[in-house]
Amino acid sequence: SSASLAIAAIVLGLIIPAAAGAAPYKEAKVSNGGTVRGKVRFEGKTPESRFKTINKDPEVCGTGQREYDKVMISDGTVAEVVVFIQDIAEGKPWPKKSKANGTLRQKGCAFLPDDYVVRRESELKVLNEDKVAHNIHTYEMAGKSRITMFNGGQPGGSDFTKPVRTRRPESRGIKIECDLHNFMHAYMFVTDSPYFAVTGAGGSFTVGDIPAGSYTLVAWHPILGEQQAKIEIAAGGAVEQLFTFKN
Repeated sequence: SSASLAIAAIVLGLIIPAAAGAAPYKEAKVSNGGTVRGKVRFEGKTPESRFKTINKDPEVCGTGQREYDKVMISDGTVAEVVVFIQDIAEGKPWPKKSKANGTLRQKGCAFLPDDYVVRRESELKVLNEDKVAHNIHTYEMAGKSRITMFNGGQPGGSDFTKPVRTRRPESRGIKIECDLHNFMHAYMFVTDSPYFAVTGAGGSFTVGDIPAGSYTLVAWHPILGEQQAKIEIAAGGAVEQLFTFKN
């Protein structure tokens, strides 16, 4: 689950506008679309989780240690990997039942997102349900570097809404921390199209209703990194793709 990885969907608005990049995704009717399905596996030694001692506001945050950056591996498969088609310009409509906007709750000095994947340029509501203040610090993950996106305090019992916007249009991963509580950590993924899936227990994924054509399929994980594969989708066809992360 997203809670087990402490993954939060948090991209806060920037002072500067998003950089110019590819044209926005265009919704269109897809006839006889194809499907890609597969699994994400892991070989080698499981990466170790990180821990921070809960050292502040114990009446709200509790005590002990907080685990984060945990990789969810079971029977050699990886959960909570985002598998998406990169740079697809046109295709199926965004699902009407899925929320275009996300919500991030902060409760018990923990991030509690309502979703792992958030649509770019949607609105994100950030709630602080604690009686203590937090300081939300977001970083855009650009390769091995981190670029500060937003850094601001939020009083207890308050909320605000900001657009999901990155400085670089190609950026996907966002890291979020609390500068007042160094044991609060979270991640999110920003998507430009509805062509994505998140692996569950067993590491399986399915992305459907894809227009015929050649694509780059990407598997992304905030700790393990990213892998790519070229796929060919025939009208009404189905392809299998296996991703294997190694350590």
